[in-house]
This record gives sequence, structure tokens and C-alpha cells, in this order.
Amino acid sequence: MKTQFLSFVIGLTLLSCEVKNNHPKLTQEQQKAIDDFSIADGFKIELVAAEPLVQDPVAMEIDENGQMYVVEMSGYPLDLSKTGRIKILKDTNKDGWPDKAIVFADSLLLPTGIMKWKKGLMVTDTENVVYFEDTNNDGKADIRKVMLTGFARTNPQHNLNSPLLGIDNWIYLAHQGEITPFVYKKEFGDEGREITFPNNPNAAKLAKNASGRNVRFRPDSFEVEELSGDSQFGQTFDAWGHHILTENAKHLYHEAIAATYLNQNPNLLIPEATQSISDHGDASEVYPTSESPNHELLTDKGVITSSCGVTWYLGNKFGEKYKNITFIAEPSHNLVHADFIKDNGASFTASRVFEKKEFLTSKDAWFRPVNFYVGPDGAMYVIDYYRQHIEHPEWMSEEMINSGTLYNGKTKGRIYRITPKNGLKMDWLDALKINELSDNELVNKCLDNPNIWYRKTAQRLLADKNSKSIIEPLKSLVRNAQNPEAKIHALWLFQKMGAVDFTTLQIALNDKTAGVIENAMKILEKSNPNFIKQNEIALTESLTKLVNNQHPKVRYQLLCSLGKIDIKAVQNLRMAVLKKDFSDSWVGIAAIAGSKNQELALFEEMSGFLQKNNTKNADQFFTYLGATIANSGKENDIKKVLNTCTNYKINQSWQASTLSGISKLWQYKGITVAFNDTDKQKLVELFNDKTSPELLKVSTDLIRNVGLPKGDNQAIFKQALSWLHDSKYSSGQKSAALYLLSLQTGSENQNIYENLILHSKDESLKTTSFEVLANKNQSKACRLALTHWKVLSTSLKSQATELIVNNGDEIPIFLKAIETNQIPKQDLEWSKMVSMMNYYDTDVRNYARRVLAVDENRKVITQKYLSALDLKGNHDEGVKVFQTLCTTCHKMGEKGEVDFGPNLVSLKNRNPASILTEIINPNNSIADKYDQYSVHLKNKKIETGIIKNQNATSITLKQMGGNEILISKTEVEKLEKGTISAMPNGFENSISIQQMADLIAYIKK
Repeated sequence: MKTQFLSFVIGLTLLSCEVKNNHPKLTQEQQKAIDDFSIADGFKIELVAAEPLVQDPVAMEIDENGQMYVVEMSGYPLDLSKTGRIKILKDTNKDGWPDKAIVFADSLLLPTGIMKWKKGLMVTDTENVVYFEDTNNDGKADIRKVMLTGFARTNPQHNLNSPLLGIDNWIYLAHQGEITPFVYKKEFGDEGREITFPNNPNAAKLAKNASGRNVRFRPDSFEVEELSGDSQFGQTFDAWGHHILTENAKHLYHEAIAATYLNQNPNLLIPEATQSISDHGDASEVYPTSESPNHELLTDKGVITSSCGVTWYLGNKFGEKYKNITFIAEPSHNLVHADFIKDNGASFTASRVFEKKEFLTSKDAWFRPVNFYVGPDGAMYVIDYYRQHIEHPEWMSEEMINSGTLYNGKTKGRIYRITPKNGLKMDWLDALKINELSDNELVNKCLDNPNIWYRKTAQRLLADKNSKSIIEPLKSLVRNAQNPEAKIHALWLFQKMGAVDFTTLQIALNDKTAGVIENAMKILEKSNPNFIKQNEIALTESLTKLVNNQHPKVRYQLLCSLGKIDIKAVQNLRMAVLKKDFSDSWVGIAAIAGSKNQELALFEEMSGFLQKNNTKNADQFFTYLGATIANSGKENDIKKVLNTCTNYKINQSWQASTLSGISKLWQYKGITVAFNDTDKQKLVELFNDKTSPELLKVSTDLIRNVGLPKGDNQAIFKQALSWLHDSKYSSGQKSAALYLLSLQTGSENQNIYENLILHSKDESLKTTSFEVLANKNQSKACRLALTHWKVLSTSLKSQATELIVNNGDEIPIFLKAIETNQIPKQDLEWSKMVSMMNYYDTDVRNYARRVLAVDENRKVITQKYLSALDLKGNHDEGVKVFQTLCTTCHKMGEKGEVDFGPNLVSLKNRNPASILTEIINPNNSIADKYDQYSVHLKNKKIETGIIKNQNATSITLKQMGGNEILISKTEVEKLEKGTISAMPNGFENSISIQQMADLIAYIKK
């Protein structure tokens, strides 16, 4: 029935000419390209267009007339002479296939995406979103207008790209933060500006470069917003509007909570708003068939490393098996990877469609799929950039850059078409007249169509017309649509026209399909408050039923939307959903996000609930909730939370988690509420053997922050001493005792600390004792370490070095000991050497570089170490070198604990000389997202590190050694990007030439 229906629609919209639909004869080269493909069973691939019709294609669009537009980005990677173009591909002989190209627009810098809009096209071109229109129908744009501007001109792989019209009538732009170039600064060093509408200075604007987030905007109303996620090249939606993103090795991740919900509660800080959904992991294995593949410096061989063009197939022609499938392009390995997507609570799980093979591969190493498009025929169009090299020269070897092959393939490019094996007619090119359909026909024959191309085209046309005549047909569609997806397009058209009526909304809220209900709630939350008040009783009844809806995403969306719906039952409904789905971590986050000024009630309800019910993910929820309450600065709320959490008779993990959230927030922000002696005494009273180790630890952490109550505390000190000498107490309990003793004034316990440091067999007590001694007397701790250096354990040496490095007065003494060989240079961790060699004081820095023998002439040092390439490296010894020198900052695959710097497996495919160069000269190339930043806080603190993630409310800063700090954006005064690598010169001082050979052997194996 649906197939007949679709045929009827297409029949109505074809020109009244006969379409031959015979594929043009291929050249020998084109036929070889087809023969080189291996495609999944049941499918075939056809060539639609190739050079000279197209060259360097990166995106395409098909409009309501069947005109095919192609974006050509010829300037990649370094040419900024504005060679980018938009072409129209035409079918002049009416055989259904393109045979002529017209340049619609040219002089584009580095265009990355295209979308039909109004009477023209919207194009993303590096810094701008540009609108083009042809007003005289000559096939060439005569209107060119910048709609939105301010985006960074950074590495082209990360530039603004892939505009998509969402079902909610917003235009979505894929976008990431700027990537700092260290080689091509002039070309790609622009960091962007405020995001503005240049033709409306009074319109909304965003922060500089949109804070590196995805963006959505509405040109007609001059609205623009940052989203909570980012995406590299490509983005997609499922049929219901769930946003799926992609980035290099992280090929599929979901924007699990939208910025519109997170922004409700700025006191909530979370490290990420997206969730990686691949069950086969990031950088997952792929199975190429390329012959003589080209792999550049940062290409991770055999794993997903260049994911782009993510597309959720919604063309309805690939059969039931491909109903919930995403495709990603993997140009570095010349293939297309497919995943089956299934619901997983508030988010999704993605699983391979094929084991140990791919949906599409090519023997041709120049096949570079970068994007996809689902056409009106239901076919999937594959856009092949077709180049010898796809990596950017910023991360290429000098040898490759100077090889003369950088632009090989620049005059080429292909577009392929994938269909079921029995084929689909290529009968739409220049042959559609959707724009000539009546409004009723657009509603009934295009909105209610199983192919997304017809639905989104009809929605766009109807939204432009904004005709009230479609209200009744839309109401009918919500009731009677053959395809449930049609209902949400109808609902969002209602919303855009301001024509939502409660009866229709109520029908949608009671629909059988989860996606329809979700979108109905999103529309409800945007409704006028009077509309909600007038229908509050019936609305409450409908929303209450949804608490027990069988689909988790319906319940999750209910929780998200409740923060924006003003009805009396909000809190009861919120708690009901939270208790039902508490094991889903996103549910807890959404509950806190929607509970601004109601966090205490949330805490009291859920702490009472957990005293009677065991459930997963309580620790994360209460850590976030504790930090949120502390961040609010509400004294009464914090004191009430303290009362509950210090009741050791409850003794459950959520108590420790809540206090831990408060403690972590105060570590970087400072104490937001002063504790009086009564409050402090409650923490002291937790020091007993009935308190769980977790709660004991976090309570002593807080005591160290806020101090002991006034008066005589000798009893608690005596108890702490007794714990130290009693074997029945655990290492954790004894560490807590040490922390309490450290609050005792005077130096009476100094001998205890020193004795434990030098003689205890318990490593954790050693390190805790050293920490305590250092807090009491830094100079004493430093001198003790220097005096007894030879007997200190490795962990204590690391701890002592950290203390010395952070205490400028002690660094010269430490360096003197190294200079006179009292302390072996090899005992220093590389990260600590880095800190001293980059110390802010010029005299100390120069002394450190002299003692640690850093030669800033990298060419001389590199030349010296080239002899390592002539030695036979020992893999097993290389493992030891890696463990000793590299694990403080790097992982090797899954080995190692800290991934502050790039994973060293990324060096595996380089030649040994290139690996050596990167080690000796870390500024030679810096991988994406490993720029070092200084975050200046309003409390005058400065935190440095790599920005691991940022969302609407927070920045997650990763520091050397693996420590992560979650910082509220409201606390940031200034954000500065460093101009050199976080890893400075001088690594050669820790590694011999033979060890270098061993390390390279380990990396290469």
C-alpha cells in the first residue's frame, strides 16, 4: 500500500516527458572505480556524476524541482584564493542522469555544506552562513547575503558545516572549537568572533566562536543559540529529532541533554552533555580493502579515525533491516561503516551491522567518501572527494608536504548512488514539481510520506507559505496519518504558525508512538502560560499517564519538559519519573537541571527514597546534586544537606557522594557558606568506626577545608592517635586519622609523620603522612625528602617532586641537588621536569633548563638522536621506557592510565624518523584538541590544562597527570590559549639514544 502511495506521489510530480533512465556508458576509469567496490549483499552502487562535471565535492542538495546542487571545496587543504563553488547538475537529454554543470555561485573560500532555504540556498563557508538566490532564472545566483557570521577560520576539517533544517523549524549547524595551528598560523589562525546577524546589530548574538558548540538559528526571527554538543564534519537526526554527532575516532555520539534544559539551572555543572553510543567503542576496528593505502602522520591504521558525514538513513527503500541504521564515511580507510541503532534508556546503543567487514569498501586508496544524501528516490548518494591525501598538512611530515602530491586528485570527484540490488529509478533530476502542488497535496501526499526527503521538503515549503488554510488538513493528519512520522511535521508546522490547539495536542500526547509523544511535549513546553493554565486539569491527567509510559524516552522527555511547564503537579511528576528511571544517569541530570531553586526538595525526597530502595547510579546523582546545592550558595539548603549526610546511622554511599560534590565544588570555587561550630562538630562526630570508609574520607576532607570547632578537641586527637597504632583499623581509617591530626596546632606529631614516611610498609600511609607534613611545614617536608631521597619509594619521590615544583623557594635547592648528582636526573618524572623548565620566574626557568640540559636548537638535538634509527630497538625494553617516561601523559592504545596527550598509537603508522621528530620537537605538530589553555577565574586562581569538553554551563579541564577540573563558565574571567605545546622541549634529557630506539620499536609494533 505504501509503495503504491509513493509511486502515486512521484507520478504526480514528474514532468510530462518520458524518462529513458538508461545509465550513460562509463569510461574505463569509471568502470574500474565501480569494479573496485565491495558492497553489502542486496545492494548495488552506480556512478551519478564524475569529473569534469564535478570536482572536489563535499555536499549536495536536491530542491523541490529536482535540481541537484553540489558544493565543491577545491581549496582544501591550503588554498584560500576562493576557488569554492556551487554547481547545478542538469539532465539535458532527459535520460535521468546529469550531463551538464552550471556554476551557480563561485568565489567561495572553503564551503562545507548546503541547504535549500526560501527561494535560494544556504551555504556554510568557513566564517559565514551565506544565502544565495537566482532571481532571474539564469542558473546563476545574483543575490549573495551573509546571514550569520563570526565563526573561526580554523582547520577545514573542523570549520562550520552541514546545515540541516530540523523538524522544529530551527536550522542546525555542525561546528567545533578552533584548532590552533602551529605550522599554518596565517592561513588558519583565526579564532572567530562573536556570532552575529550582520544585517541586524540589535539581534541576539553568541559568544566568540559560539564557545566551540553546535549552533541553531532562525533567520526570520533573528534567534540564535548554542547547543550542548559539538560535531566535527556532519550531523544527523533520526525521524523524531534526536541529534546524532560525529568526530574523527568518536564516530557516533548523541546529544543526550539539550542546552535549553541545561541552561535552566546554571548551578548544575556536568562534564559532558553527550554520550558515545557505539558498543564497539571509539576508534573501533574497521575492515578496509584498499590496495596500497595512503596513511598520513596522525592516521590510526585499522580503526575509525576520520569519521564524517554521519547520516541516519530515512529513505524507506532499504528494507526493514535498515530501518534504524546510521552510515558514517571513513575516508582515511576508503570505506563506509554502518551501525544498527537501538534505544537505550534516554540515549541509544549502536552496534555493527556487519562483523569484520563494512557496508562499502573500495580497493582504490583515492576513494574518499566524506558525505551522504538521501534523495527523493530513497537512494543514498555517496559523495567522494577523491584525493590522494585527505589529512591536513598541519599534521603531515615535511617530506610529504614537499612531495608535490598534496593536491593530487584536485580535478576529480565522484557522486555515487546506492540502491537495493533490484534498483530504483533515477527519475527525479530536473523532473520534480513539488512546488506546484497545492497546500492540501503537500500535506496529504508529501508530509505523509515514508521518505524523509518528501516530508522535510513539504514542511519547508508549507512553513514558508504560512497559510492558515492548512490548519484543518494538519489536524486530520495528526489523527489519521499512515506514517506516524508525518504527525510530528504537522505538529511543528502548527507550532510555527501559532495555531496549536489543545485537542490536537492532547491527541498527540496520547499517541502510540514514542516519538510523536516526545515532540508533543516539546511543543507543549513552548506554549503560552495562559494556554497551559486554561487546560491544566486535562493536561495534568495526560502527563500523569506518561509517567508509566512503556517507552523510557517518553518518560525522559517528560522529565526534561517539566522544567518548562508551569503546573501544580510538576514536582510530583518529576519525582515519579526520577524514582522510576533512577538507574539512567541522564534522568538524574535532567531532574536537577529542571529543579532550580528546588534542589533541596529533590535531595530530601531522593535521600528518603534511597534509605528504603537500592538502585544504581545514586553516587553520580548525589555528587552532582551536592555540588549544585553548594554552587547555589544557599546557606539554609547546605546546612540541611549537611544534617542529613552527617547522620552516620544511615551510612549509605549517597551521603558520601553528596558531601563529595560539595567538597569538589569548593576546591576550585572556594567555600560558599561559612560553617559554624555546630556544623563542624557534626563532621567531627563522623570520626567513629561505624562510619563507612567513603563517608569518613570525605568528611575529613571537609573538616580540612572548614576547620575544627573551637574549644578542646584533644579527645578527637587522642582517638585519632589510637587508631594509628591499632591494627584493627584499615588503611583508609588511619589515613583519615592522619588528616585529623594535621589540624592539631604545633609540631608534636611531626615525628609520627616522619616515622611513617620513612618506615611504614603501607604505601598509602606513607603518602598521606607526607601530604600531612607538607601541609604543616612545606620546607620541612622538602628537606626531609632531599635528605632521605635514596630510601623514598617511587610514589613518594613523585609526591615530593610535585611539592617542590609547586614551592618556588625549594626549586633552586632541588636543582642544586640534581646538579651535584645527589639526586639522579632519571628519578624525575617528565611532567615535573616540564613544570620546572617552564617555570614563570626567569632565573629559575633558566637554571632548570641549564641543569636539565635543554638545548632549544631542536635540529641539533634531532640530528644527534637520528643515530637511534640505526640501532635495533628492543620491544620489551621499549615497554619499560614507555611505562617510566610516557605514562604520566600518554596512553598506548588501552595501556596506561593517563591520556593527557595524544594516544601514542597514533604514531604507529609513521616512519621512525617522523616519530623521533615528534618526540624531540613536540611543537612540530599538535593534534586536534590538545591545545593548552590558561583559565583565569574570577577568584584570581589560574588553572591550566587541555579543554577536554565544554557545554552550555561548564568547562572540563584536563591537567598533566590526568587530573580533571570541572569549572563553571560563570566563574571564568578569561580563557587564554597557549602558543606552544603542553609538552616542552627537553625530553631527550630523560632518554638515551638506545632507549629512543627501544621506544620507537614499541610504538611501531
